[in-house]
Amino acid sequence: MRIAPLYVLIIVVINVVLNHAVSAETRTQVVLANSTNVDNLQHHRIWTLVTSAFVLDERAGVGAMVSLLLLLSVAEVLWGWRRLLVVFFLSNAVASCLVYGLLLVGVRGNWLGGAVTMASDVGTSYGSHAVGGALALTLPLRARRFLVPLAVLVVVVPLLDGATFTDTGHLLAVLLGFAAGWQMRRRPLAGCRLRRTLRCPGRTVAYSFDDVTQARAALLTVLRLHEHRQARLDDAVAACSDQADRIHVRETRDMSAIDGALAGGTWGVLLGTFVGIPLIGLVIGAVGIATVARRRDAGLNDTTVERTMRALPTGRAALLLLADPAGEPALTRALARAGGTPVPEVAREPGAARPDRDGSPGGERT
Repeated sequence: MRIAPLYVLIIVVINVVLNHAVSAETRTQVVLANSTNVDNLQHHRIWTLVTSAFVLDERAGVGAMVSLLLLLSVAEVLWGWRRLLVVFFLSNAVASCLVYGLLLVGVRGNWLGGAVTMASDVGTSYGSHAVGGALALTLPLRARRFLVPLAVLVVVVPLLDGATFTDTGHLLAVLLGFAAGWQMRRRPLAGCRLRRTLRCPGRTVAYSFDDVTQARAALLTVLRLHEHRQARLDDAVAACSDQADRIHVRETRDMSAIDGALAGGTWGVLLGTFVGIPLIGLVIGAVGIATVARRRDAGLNDTTVERTMRALPTGRAALLLLADPAGEPALTRALARAGGTPVPEVAREPGAARPDRDGSPGGERT
């Protein structure tokens, strides 16, 4: 653990200084200067999207700090410190921008009083709610069945009894955490980057399995090898074909339209805050990046996956890996234990002739 203890320590030190080393007037000024309220964001004080997570509006209780430390520590152990930083601070910033956009609409529509533009909005609650929501979706299924409804109840119940804009921000933060957790489960290699100048280029290998359950279990195995640095993966795809000869693919890196909408909406709302239109930026970013994502093919391309599946009998499943050759021995041993059989056809060129499943020259799949 690196980031969780350091962050909580910084929070405690800043809180002690503000409550014991400076006057009450100075403390109020510091809190307002770092609040993600309408006034600050309208004047493009964008740094408050980060600094607001380091300032508390009240004295830090021991129980609250211990709970925060435990939550962030569990997340750091499961995800690593980089993903913890992204989920916590990016969700804090996006939730703040969305609350700002809703308050801006309310003030301009005369639904809310002008005093709300100067309200203090600081603390760790947006980020910690997002981390909690992400944890609820990244834990095993048995825990998810209990934690996901609990996370929803924690933020929905306050909305039923005199909701404030902070309660709305907590709901948005949990939803952002759900999206982050879903992404981490669905595309665990999404953050990988090819480093061809530092190591050998990745080589595509494929293994066939009796069914999709075996293939997905093998996928979890190779992801654990990647996590423990026993093998280096740039992409991994589990695919299967049904009785209707349709191919079903589970990607770990390629971006779908839904992934693009989530990523585009996130950056759209942040950039839209610069010009005072966070909600419009959300829509433009989501639509634009989703459109690009449908045309983009990262890592293992769809042609390779489809060509490999055509070489297998109907009902079989395959696991395709774009891996560093140095880690292939460890992958081979692990996949052999999981019941995998090497598929040599994956090395063929896209235009090479290949016999169809019935032994005749291959044609296009319908």
